[in-house]
Amino acid sequence: MNYNPQSWYNCNISTKIFINGFMELLKINLDNNLIGIYLHGSLAMGSYFPPKSDIDIIAVVNNKIEHLLAKELNISIAKYSNTRENIGDIEFSIITKNVAKNIPKKIPYEIHYSESQYKKILNDKIIYGKEQYDNDLFSHLMYIKKRGICLFGQPINEVFGDVDWKMFIMSVFEDLDWILSEENIIKSPIYGVLNICRVLKLITSNRRSIQSKYEGGKWGIKNLPKEYKTLIQKSLEIYCSNTVVTKDKLKTGGIIWDKEELKKICNYVKEKKEEYNKKYS
Repeated sequence: MNYNPQSWYNCNISTKIFINGFMELLKINLDNNLIGIYLHGSLAMGSYFPPKSDIDIIAVVNNKIEHLLAKELNISIAKYSNTRENIGDIEFSIITKNVAKNIPKKIPYEIHYSESQYKKILNDKIIYGKEQYDNDLFSHLMYIKKRGICLFGQPINEVFGDVDWKMFIMSVFEDLDWILSEENIIKSPIYGVLNICRVLKLITSNRRSIQSKYEGGKWGIKNLPKEYKTLIQKSLEIYCSNTVVTKDKLKTGGIIWDKEELKKICNYVKEKKEEYNKKYS
């Protein structure tokens, strides 16, 4: 049985309570420095599936955060993430208002939290007080600007400037290159296949529109060659399923995947990426 996709406006009560609690944590720690809290990704786009999806949030502050506060807040966020009911974790960054409004060629952040950083944060392996950058923020900021939701504070159009399309594509392609390298799609097939679909929609369409993984998968089933339909359908069904899996099986759905089929769709998107680069280089 599959879930219907959820949005912020109709999501589970437990999800809403968790996010509201997270916002209170930010408000208490950042106080008057906090300008706003903004939701992007699947929950903002009506493509959220509680057993599988992450929660994507960015906060904007007036001024840079002192490194001791940054450390304390990141530890508090890591501990708070343990209170969630779902397997999918928070993906969260804080940037300053100047960065949000005048997006530079390298985007610095004040704090970043994700599941991959959890142990490093709690084991004091993160460096604070040093400028750090994240190219994924080009993509995240584009999603906020085009399809984000203001959860608290000043409106999106007042806080965020426009993201350069070329920098957005660069960010998207960096993520795609990760999927295509070192057999990462075999380790994370659901994310890999559905992300490939939304990238293909992005680079083969004349419209500068952006999609969620769910939307990308639905598009892929209708528009990509028939030889990939079964693979995409399988990825989408597992992603949408209400079956709860353990964290170690989240990336694969706990099933065996055909490596050759995964490699075929990788080769297909490589060709399309090369065509795109030739056209727009």
